[in-house]
Amino acid sequence: MTRQKKNNNRIMQKTIRRWHRWVGYGSIFLVFILSITGLILNRTEKLGLTQITVKNSLVTSLYGMAPSEEPIFFKTGDHWLGWLEGRLYLNGNLIDQNLDRLIGAAFADGLILVASKDSLTLFQQDGTLVERLDSTSLPGSITAIGPTGNGLVQIDTTDGYYISPDDYMSWTPAPNRLTHSSKTQKAPGQITEKIMLDFQGQGISLSRLILDIHSGHILGSWGPYLMDLAAISLIFLGLTGLMKHRRRDRDSQKRK
Repeated sequence: MTRQKKNNNRIMQKTIRRWHRWVGYGSIFLVFILSITGLILNRTEKLGLTQITVKNSLVTSLYGMAPSEEPIFFKTGDHWLGWLEGRLYLNGNLIDQNLDRLIGAAFADGLILVASKDSLTLFQQDGTLVERLDSTSLPGSITAIGPTGNGLVQIDTTDGYYISPDDYMSWTPAPNRLTHSSKTQKAPGQITEKIMLDFQGQGISLSRLILDIHSGHILGSWGPYLMDLAAISLIFLGLTGLMKHRRRDRDSQKRK
């Protein structure tokens, strides 16, 4: 073998060792994930992973199950009204959906009045819907709602201030703007938690979470390509390792 050929072989071996080392370092974390999750998935039934649900906020956000904003709350009498992305809750229980963002709420004559910009919805104290008034039944777009001194409910609108002395079928101008309009408040922690759990549903089964980590789908559309790269790196490491081993065998035979 000529000196030039020996030098070329030596350079190639160094290059293979270098790539083998850096690919190994670069892929060790992904290979570790593939190996551990693969071992767990082979024992899904034995471990009962399908019966375990994950409701962690980080996990649910990865699956698009987390809300994009915090819920807002209003206190009416002894009741807590909560609104979260179109869903209306009474004391943590879902009572209505597809409702515009709340302006406020009030309690009068045994009814709970829930105000959005272009609607006023009446509920019984158990959450039963009584009536929904849309923009055609209101004197204007609602900007505030609250009680008056004589036991009535007043709404402030873009077109003035109004009260309804006859079960909200007609509206009479009020003399002044509300001085004590409904304001958002911080609800008890158990009510907030109950709403968040309802919004997020039953969570994600642990078996699905581990499977999606294993396949890379947990990271979105590009995640599987990343895990494919980890699998390809394993093939590369095996081939380069075999090449190194065969080279050492040939060198040892020559020395004999």
